[in-house]
Amino acid sequence: MAAIVQTPLSSRSRYLWVDRERGRFLVHRSAYTSPEIFEEERRRILHRSWIVLAHESEVPNKGDFVVRQVVDRELIFNRDVDGKVNAFFNSCRHRGAAICREPRGNRTRFVCPYHGWAYKSSGELFNQHSTFGYGERFNEGGFYDLTRVARLDKRGGFYFVNFDPNAISLDDYLQDAGPMLDAIADQSGVGMEVVRGCHEYEIKANYKLICENSYDGYHLDITHSSFVDYMRTMVRGIPVSEMNIRGVAKSLGNGHACFELEIPTGRPVAQWLPVWGEEARLEIEAKKKELESRLGKAKADRISVTNRNMVIFPNSIINDQQTVLLRTVTPTAHNRMIIRAWSIGPKDEGPVLRRIRNEGALSFLGPGGFATPDDVEMLELCQRGFENAEVEWNDISKGFRPEENTLRDYDEHYDNELQMRAYWFRWNEIMSAPESRG
Repeated sequence: MAAIVQTPLSSRSRYLWVDRERGRFLVHRSAYTSPEIFEEERRRILHRSWIVLAHESEVPNKGDFVVRQVVDRELIFNRDVDGKVNAFFNSCRHRGAAICREPRGNRTRFVCPYHGWAYKSSGELFNQHSTFGYGERFNEGGFYDLTRVARLDKRGGFYFVNFDPNAISLDDYLQDAGPMLDAIADQSGVGMEVVRGCHEYEIKANYKLICENSYDGYHLDITHSSFVDYMRTMVRGIPVSEMNIRGVAKSLGNGHACFELEIPTGRPVAQWLPVWGEEARLEIEAKKKELESRLGKAKADRISVTNRNMVIFPNSIINDQQTVLLRTVTPTAHNRMIIRAWSIGPKDEGPVLRRIRNEGALSFLGPGGFATPDDVEMLELCQRGFENAEVEWNDISKGFRPEENTLRDYDEHYDNELQMRAYWFRWNEIMSAPESRG
């Protein structure tokens, strides 16, 4: 693989063409269309990165478990009878059958449906459903216990996994994305919880396109014109012309990035809209006072006013808007992905604000809302357009400055493309480096 050849103002690799003199940042379309490159990035990036698995609130009780897919692995995430949180591969050590067939539940033991091998909730094998045929030292040292994921760690209530036993720590990996997760946890003094229910849908496009789209402010008034028209009807009490939208884009290190918007479209955490009514106003005012008392006015204002869309490289998406929405992206091929999305809110949120949260999540971010169907159509159109192989390069140059420090920088215009350049810069670094087989 060709190494990057650098000059003071330009560089070019197999995947990126960066011309700082002309303000061009280009990504080769093979990164979206090649099955071979997809297999390579799955090996180099997806299997060696920290990826969101679940939220701590999903296993509050001893014995609770959920089954999740991360990249191409199916995992059991559970809290065992001793209260320890674990992540196991959903595969019996005998003949490989998936042990858990249900998506969630509560069990003190896992029993394989094929031959009855039984495991404690801590993963230890304790019965082979047979009194003969196995030697006394058969499971010496826990040889046949359930296999654990190499790395499991938590930040801001979110559990991450990494299949690489030699990976750097989660905190070092997250860099400036870590405090963003902490700020989400700060929205409640008693903790956040996943709202019951999951949206799941397929997109016929490369998984990196949903990452790009998730913090792309440039497409709002074109792709989501129906939403903009809806806002102009003033059903929320504020005309678009008076919204005074302000925002920034930030690259957060290691390919993570976000944009932040101050836009008065309402947040159940503490930004009231007249259309929500007087009962909601009283609850939101009480919530704002609680935030100020616990965190101070400056931080409370930031939590209550600022919407944030963040991508944690390479495929974890957290939208902090009408709700906190966790989107996990499961690439199934170079041109297919499955999206699963969960809404997250304060544990102590009352029914009025929970209803507002759910309506906000459904009306804009849900698979039938204002935004998601538009986005899905655009991403599939992009994948369709990529098949024109003679057109080699995608442009991600908006706001590109010659002096830009792409991996950790700031842009005062949220609708520029710094955040996407941060993603691709890190992706290219990994894909262009000598490959380690360790």
